[in-house]
Amino acid sequence: MDKRALRDLFPVTRNVIYFNHAAVGPLSSRACEAMEWHARDQRDFGATHWREWYAEYVRLREAAGRLIGAQPDEIAILKNTSEGLSFVAEGLRWKAGDNVITTALEFPSNWTPWKRLEPRGVECRVAALPTAEAIEPLIDERTRIVTVSSVAFHNGFAADLDAIGALCAKRNVLFCVDAIQSVGALSIDVRRANIAFLSSDGHKWLCGPEGASLFYVAAEHREELEVIESGWTNIERKGKFIDCGLELLPNSRRFEAGSLNTNGIYGLHAAIELLLEIGIEEIETEVLRLSAKLGNALRDIGFRVEETRSGIVGATPPNVEMSITRLHRLLDEERVITAPREGLLRFSPHFYNDDEEIDRVVEVLRRII
Repeated sequence: MDKRALRDLFPVTRNVIYFNHAAVGPLSSRACEAMEWHARDQRDFGATHWREWYAEYVRLREAAGRLIGAQPDEIAILKNTSEGLSFVAEGLRWKAGDNVITTALEFPSNWTPWKRLEPRGVECRVAALPTAEAIEPLIDERTRIVTVSSVAFHNGFAADLDAIGALCAKRNVLFCVDAIQSVGALSIDVRRANIAFLSSDGHKWLCGPEGASLFYVAAEHREELEVIESGWTNIERKGKFIDCGLELLPNSRRFEAGSLNTNGIYGLHAAIELLLEIGIEEIETEVLRLSAKLGNALRDIGFRVEETRSGIVGATPPNVEMSITRLHRLLDEERVITAPREGLLRFSPHFYNDDEEIDRVVEVLRRII
């Protein structure tokens, strides 16, 4: 991995030490240029080149499929992770007495859609951790789906998706994944993990823009979801606009009910192509190396660090008199960008960050504390 060349692709490195990819990742120059091209095209020509725009939609689905081990027709382009997870929660044909299993480590996107089912007689069961061992005792004959975050947003706990997927397959239960904290940083294979549904926004570890996300629905489970949004782009219009019928498209485009974020699609496609060019396995190796090095360095100066195997490092300082909020603010002033989450100071470096930045962060923290 040519770190210098990669860092040149991320202008953020010239301004700050950016360890906040678990919040919003910076755009690479390639993603930015792709979005600028589309913006200029719309500025100068309006919708003259709409066919090229639509071809970019196809290219994004193909790239996303390669990234997660899916077929292009299993990928829908939505606006965010919450939308995809809500499509699953609201689209399944529930019966009173059914239950769903989630975990105690979930971000609201993978919590509220399931809890909101309870007035309809659907029980939301909560496992302590996203592990097969914690989830299996909660499964019974009325369990319809298990839904977990691939990586916990605050402490970085990484779920063993293959093990949970194998458990779900054995018990004939659907498996849904909120993958926003792993796609782009860790390798994932939806087929190997028996994942039925996956939702992931583009603006974190994929380093794409906000407002463009990926929603995977396994082909064999597509008909199990009712489509809850209707529009002019998810039906078989056969070239008509008036009296065009109600038949849904046969692929995952049935979940795309209207005009898409074309500018965001240009940026997200360019962002994913960069990751594929580097190789997601190589990216994962570097992300895990950096997070392990950072975690060890923080321990050396007295921090308590959550055990993790992801790009997220959650830590608490040795100086209990200093609040996480204040420490976060002081780091901001030193141009070190992190985030306070659930009583932890959250660091989330990506593959283009380097060892010198880790050394600088530790130097700043030692001085502050």
